[in-house]
Amino acid sequence: MIDLQHIHPIMVHFPLAILPLAVVLQWWVVAKGGSQFSRDCAARTIMGLVVVAALGALVAAAFGDMALDFAIDHGVPEARLEEHEELGTLSAWLLVGLAVLQGWFYATENRAKLVNLLMTFGATAVLGLVLATAYHGGELVYKLGVNVG
Repeated sequence: MIDLQHIHPIMVHFPLAILPLAVVLQWWVVAKGGSQFSRDCAARTIMGLVVVAALGALVAAAFGDMALDFAIDHGVPEARLEEHEELGTLSAWLLVGLAVLQGWFYATENRAKLVNLLMTFGATAVLGLVLATAYHGGELVYKLGVNVG
């Protein structure tokens, strides 16, 4: 049986793998002058990837709270964990917001070039935050040994 504190590092890989795919596909669609909110295959794929990344981030954040409690119970100073927790929570909610906006523009089939470009820049910024959060989490594991073993 997998311990609860080990589910968090498993779940974080979903948004870490899926969101970059969505962002690359967004940039590709924008670069060729298309719309990521049309009904073509690329738009449907982007929509699905962003939603799955957001759901994965929420699940990862929920299990991250459990992993945080476990780490504190095992002597890791809470101050060392707070920054990662705050970044993770912000990342998850920004990803949810991105998915909601993506869904709204997809539902309305918005083809405005500015909206497409702004959403792509927004997704790129969220990806940067997700990667920064992951880096900080890796530091906790590989430098401090948080929840290893």
